[in-house]
Amino acid sequence: MNLAAAALCFALICCLSYAGQRLWDARTEPAIGTVTLQATIPYYWRLAITALHGLGAAALAYWGLPESAAERLLRVTPWLVPLVVLPAAIAMLMVP
Repeated sequence: MNLAAAALCFALICCLSYAGQRLWDARTEPAIGTVTLQATIPYYWRLAITALHGLGAAALAYWGLPESAAERLLRVTPWLVPLVVLPAAIAMLMVP
């Protein structure tokens, strides 16, 4: 049960972390067409930091959640995932 809760936390935190970083960086990043080779560097940094955030959340969920809390979290998954992923995806679509 805790492994599934950890995987869920990893996925949701990665989604939120990447979206937040992307929206924050969109204020100062050059247009992708102007700096083609250098535009991928911030992307790789965002991915690395996102993975660290996700792994930290998964570790906390795996070792910190009791079985009953993990079960409650997994019960609300069908409602929780769209509530987290859809606003993040829409926000990133709005940014050039």
